[in-house]
Amino acid sequence: MNISDLARRILERTDDPQRPLPIVQAGHPALRRSAQDALASDAGAQPSVDDLRIDPVILGRLARRMTLTMRDAPGVGLAAPQIGLPLRMTVIEDPFAAEPGEDPDDDLHERTPVPLRALLDPVYEVIGAERVFAYEGCLSVDGWQSIVPRARRVRLRAVELGADGSVRRIDEELVGWPARIIQHETDHLDGTLCHDLGVPRSFVQARWAARYDIHEAIDRLGLTGEITAIPDGDVVLPAR
Repeated sequence: MNISDLARRILERTDDPQRPLPIVQAGHPALRRSAQDALASDAGAQPSVDDLRIDPVILGRLARRMTLTMRDAPGVGLAAPQIGLPLRMTVIEDPFAAEPGEDPDDDLHERTPVPLRALLDPVYEVIGAERVFAYEGCLSVDGWQSIVPRARRVRLRAVELGADGSVRRIDEELVGWPARIIQHETDHLDGTLCHDLGVPRSFVQARWAARYDIHEAIDRLGLTGEITAIPDGDVVLPAR
């Protein structure tokens, strides 16, 4: 079965196109496979829809349903393997806004709003040696979190799918929370879950994660290793 036929079958699992798609959970084989490229390997510097390996109409429907599913979960990203489709595609969105009276510059995780984007064949490159430690969850491991170290800054290269169905290459730097989202979702496309990268002993139910900051977790959970080198009041392990 080709990727367009499989995507169509997944989209037709529900009769109502306004209903979210089922999100597969850890243990499902789709989460451990490397996904297929969305564009042909010989796509040029300025790709077109003719370079897609998947029917453009199906791709547009897929982007809309994945967005609906991500928002319903709710989450800030969803990769195609999480709905059982081995395609290098992800949607991301974070409408984050600081609470009234909060200073957004005080956010330790450098969380900023991320507009809705649909990305094909994303890859990231780590920039610098700074790493940020933060609790991270996954819609495919529902209800659980672990402390995952991520690069503070990355270079993202991908093909962005426009709302009108057009495609364009992007090459940009991301820092903080947006960089974490990209790393999380792109890892899914290579069969890696965030908890595979988590600090040992830090895997807890989400309700417990909400109670601990990083330094409380170090003490209460008996965490060891480089996480203990994080300066007081910080989540970043500086370059050495």
